[in-house]
Amino acid sequence: MVRLPAMIAALVLAAPAAAEDGSASDGGWTFNLVPYLWLSGSDATVSHPGFPVEVKASTSFGEIFRKLDVGAMVALEGRRGRWGFLLDGLYAKLSDEATVGVPQLGGLPLTAAIGLRTFTGLAAVQYRAVDDGTGSLDIVAGPRFWSYRTRIDASLPAGLPLPPGIPPTYGRAETLHWVDAMAGAKAVVHLAPRLTLNAHAMFGAGGSRFSSDSLLAFGVAAGRNVSLLAGYRYLSANVRRDSGLAADMSMHGPIVGAGIRF
Repeated sequence: MVRLPAMIAALVLAAPAAAEDGSASDGGWTFNLVPYLWLSGSDATVSHPGFPVEVKASTSFGEIFRKLDVGAMVALEGRRGRWGFLLDGLYAKLSDEATVGVPQLGGLPLTAAIGLRTFTGLAAVQYRAVDDGTGSLDIVAGPRFWSYRTRIDASLPAGLPLPPGIPPTYGRAETLHWVDAMAGAKAVVHLAPRLTLNAHAMFGAGGSRFSSDSLLAFGVAAGRNVSLLAGYRYLSANVRRDSGLAADMSMHGPIVGAGIRF
């Protein structure tokens, strides 16, 4: 299992479900933009056809900025009446030292290096099923594309009695591409005149065995079209190929930001 906590800390545009609720005025379009910071941890189990062993790594909180090579997200939500669209994109590149455990050698820990590069994008249609004084509920559905690249570099000690199929030296990158059909809901609940509870949950499959995206955040109105946000987001996918290439990954952590509606 790979554990790579990372600060995806740039001005990014994402998590439109966390934006303050609003409907189009005079039948026109409205849009939501949410720049925010995501303090994300990443867990993954990765295996390559040419290196069929588990790779394990961990990064302390103080190493977050060093382990994150680059991270960015962008999302745009538009609405006209009850119908709308949601575009959401995420890119992250991380690198770390790893520990490889060879089961046939009693789990003997060996040092390796690992790099992860993730891109995922969602293009969804949404329909507002409920919109009243207490909040709103949207039904959301659409495809999510994934590109997940992993690189493992390992040099095992000379003379080690390795099992068949495990090379003493390995350095290769493998990439998984797939598309999942996603469906779920977004909700905004007005807890007080200036306080909202915002959430979304989406689940899917297709190219993967299972994938999910969920968020829970509180919003505080800071102006007519601006709200401050704090919450938690979780994103995951599980993919396996007959060749032996596999990835079971998740990204999760707290977010803070500001929602802008126009």
